[in-house]
Amino acid sequence: MSVNVHQCRACGHCVYPARLWCPVCGHDKNQPASVDYAELVAWTVMPQKEGDMAPVVIATVRGVPDGPVMVVRLEEMPARVGQRLRLFEREMQGRKLPWAWTVAE
Repeated sequence: MSVNVHQCRACGHCVYPARLWCPVCGHDKNQPASVDYAELVAWTVMPQKEGDMAPVVIATVRGVPDGPVMVVRLEEMPARVGQRLRLFEREMQGRKLPWAWTVAE
């Protein structure tokens, strides 16, 4: 399980979602890469809509060891900033989106 990201072929910088040019070096070619784990930077709980089974938790995370920073949906409430997360993709409405769950420490 992992999240598919885009890695610059010139400098190795990873981004998600894809960009036309690398934000670090400006190179216009990238290659697919995968990120398995991330570190929690911040999170918020979205208001529950009618029919939702549980609160929706959205988080900003930094892939480890080399990024990228991305927004993911969490399966459960996190405990603290810096918490280690396992990344995976889940298809929603025909699109693969990044999700994460907490890793036991």
